[in-house]
Amino acid sequence: MQRVDGRLVLSPTDLTKHVACPHITTLDRGALGQGAAATGASAADDALNLIFAKGLTHESEYLARLRDRGLRIVEIQGFGTDRVTAEAATLDAMRDGADVIYQATLFDGEWVGHADFLVRTDRPSALGDWSYDIADTKLARRLKVPALLQMATYAVRLTELQGIAPRRLVVVTGDKVEHPWRLVDVAAYARRRREALVHAIETQAVTESTPNAQCPQCRWHQKCEQQWLDADDLVQVAGLRTDQRAALRANGISTMAALAAATSADLAGVLSVATGERLHQQAQLQVAERDGRGPAYALLPPEPGRGLQRLPEPSAGDVYLDFEGDPWANDGRGREYLAGLWDRQQHFTGFWAHHEAGEKQLTEDLVDELMRRWAADPNMHVYHYATYERTALARLTGRHGTREAEFDQLLRGERLVDLYAVVRQGIRISKPSYSIKKVEDFYWGQTRTGTADEVADAMTSVVEYERWLVERDDDILEAIRAYNEEDVRSTHDLHAWLEQCRAELADLGHHLTRPVPALPPEVSDEDKAETELAQRLSQYGHDLLAGCVGWHRREARPGWWEYFRYESLDTDELVDDSTAIGRPGAPDHIGDILSKTGRVTSKVWRYPFEPQDCKMRVGMRVHDVDTHASVGSVVGYDGVEGWIDLSMRAKSEPVAPRGFKPPGPVLDGVLRESIADTGRSLLDGQEGTAAKLLARIVPTADVLAVAVGETPAQAVVRVGLSLDGQVLAVQGPPGTGKTYAAAHLIRALLDAGKRVGVTALSHSVIRHVLDEVKRPSVQKISGEPLADPAGFVTELPSNDTVMDALANGVNLVGGTSWLWAREDMRSSVDVLVIDEAGQFSLANAVATAPAARSLVLLGDPQQLTQPTQATHPFGAGISALEHLIGDHDTVPADRGIFLATTWRMHPAVTSFVSELAYDDRLTSAPGRELQSLSGEGPFSGSGLRWVPVPHEGCQAESDEEAAVVAGIVKDLLTRSWTTTDGANKPLTPADILVVAPFNAQVARLRLVLPDDVLVGTVDKIQGRGAAVAIYSMASSSAADAPRGVDFLFDLHRLNVAISRAKAMSIVVASPALLDSPVHTPEQLRAVNALCRYADAAGG
Repeated sequence: MQRVDGRLVLSPTDLTKHVACPHITTLDRGALGQGAAATGASAADDALNLIFAKGLTHESEYLARLRDRGLRIVEIQGFGTDRVTAEAATLDAMRDGADVIYQATLFDGEWVGHADFLVRTDRPSALGDWSYDIADTKLARRLKVPALLQMATYAVRLTELQGIAPRRLVVVTGDKVEHPWRLVDVAAYARRRREALVHAIETQAVTESTPNAQCPQCRWHQKCEQQWLDADDLVQVAGLRTDQRAALRANGISTMAALAAATSADLAGVLSVATGERLHQQAQLQVAERDGRGPAYALLPPEPGRGLQRLPEPSAGDVYLDFEGDPWANDGRGREYLAGLWDRQQHFTGFWAHHEAGEKQLTEDLVDELMRRWAADPNMHVYHYATYERTALARLTGRHGTREAEFDQLLRGERLVDLYAVVRQGIRISKPSYSIKKVEDFYWGQTRTGTADEVADAMTSVVEYERWLVERDDDILEAIRAYNEEDVRSTHDLHAWLEQCRAELADLGHHLTRPVPALPPEVSDEDKAETELAQRLSQYGHDLLAGCVGWHRREARPGWWEYFRYESLDTDELVDDSTAIGRPGAPDHIGDILSKTGRVTSKVWRYPFEPQDCKMRVGMRVHDVDTHASVGSVVGYDGVEGWIDLSMRAKSEPVAPRGFKPPGPVLDGVLRESIADTGRSLLDGQEGTAAKLLARIVPTADVLAVAVGETPAQAVVRVGLSLDGQVLAVQGPPGTGKTYAAAHLIRALLDAGKRVGVTALSHSVIRHVLDEVKRPSVQKISGEPLADPAGFVTELPSNDTVMDALANGVNLVGGTSWLWAREDMRSSVDVLVIDEAGQFSLANAVATAPAARSLVLLGDPQQLTQPTQATHPFGAGISALEHLIGDHDTVPADRGIFLATTWRMHPAVTSFVSELAYDDRLTSAPGRELQSLSGEGPFSGSGLRWVPVPHEGCQAESDEEAAVVAGIVKDLLTRSWTTTDGANKPLTPADILVVAPFNAQVARLRLVLPDDVLVGTVDKIQGRGAAVAIYSMASSSAADAPRGVDFLFDLHRLNVAISRAKAMSIVVASPALLDSPVHTPEQLRAVNALCRYADAAGG
C-alpha cells in the first residue's frame, strides 16, 4: 500500500494481508507516510519478505530455460518505476506476438502488478490468434497461495488488455517444477477479496484486533498485544474460544478482570458449568499474576489415569524429543529437518535432513536410537510437549515405509508421554497460554524471548531454515540446533517440575497411581515378512505394489492409536470428536431381548447425548473411552436426535462412562495375505489381474471411444463384454446412471455365460447393485439381514455356503473384500465389478482382484472419497478409481469411459457442477431444462440460489440458518414444479432435500421442518435427488468450523450437496464463509468454489 502522485496504489501483498486480518489494513492505512517507529510497527514483516525475496533468484534460471527452448522473449524495461510506460511496452509486446514477455507490468491506476512472465498460448483473443497466460517463479513454497492471488490480480488487467481471460496461472517453484492452476479456481475468491479491501479503505471500516494465525508473521503483532493488555481484553484468557468470548461480551463480561470476578450465577446460561468454572479460575490466576502476585498455579483434583497420574516412574534412560519442521517444504508436504534428543546425562543428539532421502535416513536413525535406548533401559520413556512429535513420527514412518513396526512397538508399549496433556489435565497456570515457553517461568524463573541473533520460536526456526536453503550458511544451522537443544532441555526440566507438583498433590492426601504399560508384543513374523517383501518389490521397481503391501497394517495402527487416544481427551473434546460419543447421560431401561424360551438374556439401555458427529452403527460393540472395556452392542442409534441403545447381559449393571468409542480395527489377515501373494507372484514373473490393475492395463483407446449413435452406457456394455484380462474404469458423475449402466453390463455378462462378482465398501451398496440387476443372486452377509423387496437375492451366512453356491451353478455373487480376497475364491468369477470404486482403496482392489480375470471399476472420486487414516509410501494411499484416473478430474478417454450426461440436474445446475468438478465435460439430458418452480420471487424458476444468513459464534449448528431454511421450505410448499415430461405437480415435502455438514445442524433442522422433509448429512444422502436441494452450512466462519476449512469447504461434499438438485440448489450460509482465510492452494480452491457458487447465484 503506497501513495503515488497523490493516489493510493494497492498491491497483491495488501490483498493477502487483508484476507488474513482486516485490522492489518486499518493499521497499514494509518501508517501511510510514517515510519515504522512512529506507528508502533515492528520490522519483522519486512525481514520475512526479504528472506523470501532471496528465494526468487531462480527466475533467471527459468528465463534461461525458456531461451533454451528457442522462444522469442521480450524483456520490459522500467520495471517498478514508470508504470504507465512499462505497461504500454508490455502491450506492444503482446500485440507483436512475443512468445514470452519478461517482467510484464500491469497497471490500471489503482492496482499495480509485475508478472514475471506472460506466456503465449494458441487461444484467440483481441490480439489475434493468440493470447497470454501468466507464470511466476517462487522459490519459497510458503508463498504459493499469495502467488496465486497475486496472479489472479494480474489476470484482471490482462483480461482487459487482451479481451479474454487467461486460462492458466503457472507457479514455477524452486525445484523447477511448473504448477498450473485454472484461473477459475482462484478468480472468484480473489475478486471478492479485492472488493473487500477497496471497500474497507474507502469506508475506513472500523476493525478490531483479534488473535489469528497471521499474528506471528505480522509487523503489528506487538502493537495489538499491547492494545489487548490495555483494554484487559478477554482474548488474554488461556483456552477461551472466539464464540465463548462473544457470548461473554454479549452478557456484559468484556474484560479478564470481569470474568475473574464473575459469580456462577453470572455465567449460568452463558457457558456450561464445567467451562465456566475452568475459565473463571483461569482468569483469576492470570489477574493475580498481573496484579503483582507473581506466577501461580493450581493443582486440579486428580482423576484416574489423567493429569499428573499420567506420569510414569522416572528412569535413568528417559529422553526428551523435539522436531523442527518446515510445513512448506517438499511441495507443501512438509519436511522434518531436525529431530533433537536430550537425555538425563545432559547430552544432546541431533538428526538432520535436507532432502527426501535425508528425511528417510533421519527417520531410521532416530527410531533406531530410541529402540536402542529402550533395549538398554526397559523403563525408558520418550517425553515430548503436545502431539506434534507423535504425529510427525507416524507421518514419517508411513511416508517412507520404514521403521513402522518399531514405531508401533513404541506406541503400544506406551513409551511416548505427552507432557502437554499432563499439564492441561493436572494444573492450571497464571499464563495467557500453555506453550512450553510460558510454562518455563515456573521452573526456570523466566520465559525465553531470544536475542537479535538467536532463533526464538518455531516460526523463526522455519524462516531461518528457509534462509539457509538459499544462503547455505552453517551458522544458521547452528542457531537452529541451539534453539532445538534449549527446547528439549526445557522439556526435561518441565518433567522434573511436574514430578514436584505430583509430590505436592500426594502431600495433600491424595492416593496417586502411575501408568503401568503392558509389554508390547514382538514384531510378528507376518510384519517382518511384509517389510522384507515390500523392500524386495521396491528393489525390483514395483514401488506401488510395495506400498500396497503393508497398507492394511499402516491403516490399522492409527486406528489403534486413536482407540487409546480417547482416554487423554477432555470431555468437551470427546463431544467435538467426529468418531466418539462424549458426555452420554444416565441410561434408561427401554426393553429386553428374550431367548426362544422367553427368558431375558439381555437388557437394552438407552443413553441420551447432545447431538454430535460420531461413527457408530447397529451391531457394533462400543467401548468405554477410559477403561477400554466393552460396554454393549448397538441395537439402535441416532446421532442427530442424540441417543444410542445398547444391549447388555441381563445381569450387568449399566455403566456411566465419559464417552463411548468404536472398537479397534477389524481383522484384515485375508486381505494382507492376498496382496502378499500378488507380490510374491510378480517377483516370480507371474502377472495376475492385480498386477494388471497396478499397471493400468485397460482396453485400447479405439475400443473405449463411444461410437457414433452409441450412449456411454451402451459403450460400457460393449467394452465390458470384450474384457479379456483388462480393467475397465467407468466414472459416473451425479445422476448419470452409473448403477443403471452397471446393471445392464452385468445382465449382458450373465447372458453371455459369464460369472460375475460384485463388491463395494458396504453390504448395502452391494445389495443396491444386485437389486438393480434383477437376476437371481447370492450375497454373503454378516450381521443383520438386509431388506430384499425384489426377492432376487439370497443371503448366505458363511463363506463355505458361497463356495457351495458357485459349485452349484450360481453365476452372480455379492460380497465385501473379505470374501473375494480369500484364497479359495481365486479365479472364481470372470468379471469382478467394484462399485463406488472412488471410495474403495487401491490396496483392497489389489486384494480382491485375483478372484476374477477382468475388473470393472465404477464410481466417482469427485464425490465422496476414500477414507484413510495413515500416510502411505509410493502413492499407495489412493482409491482404485483414482489410480486409473491419475491427476485428472475426469477419466481420460484412453483410460476409461466417462458418463457425460446427467439425467437429474437442470442445465443451470449442471453447468456449475461440471465446471467445478468435471472439466466442463458434464451436460444435462434433453428435457432437464423443463424442470422449474412456479410463482414469483427468489425461489421461482431454476438454477442456483445463495441465501446469506449473518450469525456469529456458531460452530456445528445455527438456529438462525435453521429458521431461514424453515421459511424457505414453507415458501416452497406453496409452489408447484414442472417435471422433465412437462407435467406440473404440487411441490411436496418428498420433493425437498435438506443437507448439512454436521449432525448437530441436522438435529436443529429436523426440529423446525415438516417430518416428511428428508434431512441428513452429506454422507447420508449421497445417491438421492430431489426437485430442490438445500444446503445449510451451519458454521459462522472458518475459524468456528469444528473441523476447519478442509472439512467444511471440501469440494467433494459441496459437489454432492449441490448435485442432489433437479431444478434448484439453494445454499444457506454465513456470508463470512466467503471471506475465509486460506493457507494452502487446496483450501484456496475449496473456498473459491463457494465464492463461485455465490457469484453464479447472483450473490
